[in-house]
Amino acid sequence: MRSIIISLVFLLLSGNQNISATPSPLSKASYVTIKAREGDGVYSMLRKYKLLEDPANLKLFYAINKMKPNSELVKGRIYKLPLFAHPHDGRSLKSSLGWNDGTLLKGLENYNNYLVKEKLKPGSKTPKTQKIYVPEINKILRSWADQKIEKTTNSDDKSDKFVAAQYLKNDKPIVSQKETQKLDRKQQYLIAGMGKSSAVSNLVAERKLSPGEVELLNPETNLTSSLAIGSAVKVSSKSLNVPLFGKRYEKVDVKTADLNNQVFYIVPGHGGPDPGAIAKNVDGQYTICEDEYAYDVSLRLAKNLMENGAIVYIIVEDENDGIRDEMYLDCDQDETNIGGYKIPINQKKRLKQGISKVNKLYKKYKKKGFAKQWMLSLHIDAQSEANRQDVFFYYQSESTASKKKAIDIQNVFEEKYQVYRKTREYNGTVSARPLYVVRNSDPEPVFIELANIHNPEDRKRILFPKNRQLLADWITEGFMK
Repeated sequence: MRSIIISLVFLLLSGNQNISATPSPLSKASYVTIKAREGDGVYSMLRKYKLLEDPANLKLFYAINKMKPNSELVKGRIYKLPLFAHPHDGRSLKSSLGWNDGTLLKGLENYNNYLVKEKLKPGSKTPKTQKIYVPEINKILRSWADQKIEKTTNSDDKSDKFVAAQYLKNDKPIVSQKETQKLDRKQQYLIAGMGKSSAVSNLVAERKLSPGEVELLNPETNLTSSLAIGSAVKVSSKSLNVPLFGKRYEKVDVKTADLNNQVFYIVPGHGGPDPGAIAKNVDGQYTICEDEYAYDVSLRLAKNLMENGAIVYIIVEDENDGIRDEMYLDCDQDETNIGGYKIPINQKKRLKQGISKVNKLYKKYKKKGFAKQWMLSLHIDAQSEANRQDVFFYYQSESTASKKKAIDIQNVFEEKYQVYRKTREYNGTVSARPLYVVRNSDPEPVFIELANIHNPEDRKRILFPKNRQLLADWITEGFMK
């Protein structure tokens, strides 16, 4: 029965000439399964296992799980991935699978090492107890052949490295959890009270720390300490750690001091129960949501501003996403307001929640003498499909600074369009509009509409990761003037 189902799946997908089945039948294999958690979506699930590198895996996922395209996942339900778990014969991948393609075998080895390293697959001390994870569409393995990934086979190795050691005044190291097991109980001291906004938690030191050192390590109780810089954690005078950016981008180097003494509150549009504008059947199969793309541009913008010395708060947070380099971003609902607060369904309550946090922080920094504070709200518009529009800006009518800055950013976009899009002049506008977040923001506000989500040409501005980075770069440049 299983072989019949697989055959039917590939008949469904036979229109795609790029799909290749595994070189030999995997008669002993079974699908890898995963339980859906709160906020999980099909894209994020496939992306976690690096299966979204071939979009055909999306159709395959729906087919093997007997789901309609664009269906949402149900929390707690078990789903099959387009990924096989095959027994290892204790000798080699080649003999286990019967493959002869050296490139595929090398890619498969690297791919499995990656899964073990990311704890997506259990490690094993002996080959005979291993399972080989084989993507059903195996051509993605060729891109893994040249990657260097440290082999990890022991799933019990849970040693961690913590950046907190460098914050201690006497530079004595905080040891890993594994090493603390070797220490005498009298020599272990738990550093308690570490909140999730910190890059370090559940730490154990070799000596008892002074109250001052604990306070320095704990931005949860001391948000204005030298360790917490907005949504970032200070590593050194020239380096920050921002877990919200994801593993690939979390280390941020401060390159200039051009935006020193300026505070930015970035408010990505929508989030949580409200996805904002939606476009369905993009490229015939994808659903894209405003909040995901506004959030990605917001993170890129935050990183740029931090690199130039600014203090940046990201008001809407998603701990799982980070800066993403894919075209199609999963529509999930696990975003929270800064501090882990659940985002309300009611629109007015949702808007009030975010801007209240902004204004509270604004007052704190105003008392400290920070004169330049900005609120940036990033959105993606929903107009008719025929309406191709450029990036446009709203400012607070009563604020000269808000208007001037909106014009500064628009001027940058106009200049860049002359370089990047010579065939069509820039038509983005700057105007006053009494939007709730603009009207009620104590920091100088600029509200930005990045694109029309329904227009195919306009949509390219947010779909392509390079374009999302350019949007962030050009907005940043408007503040560097």
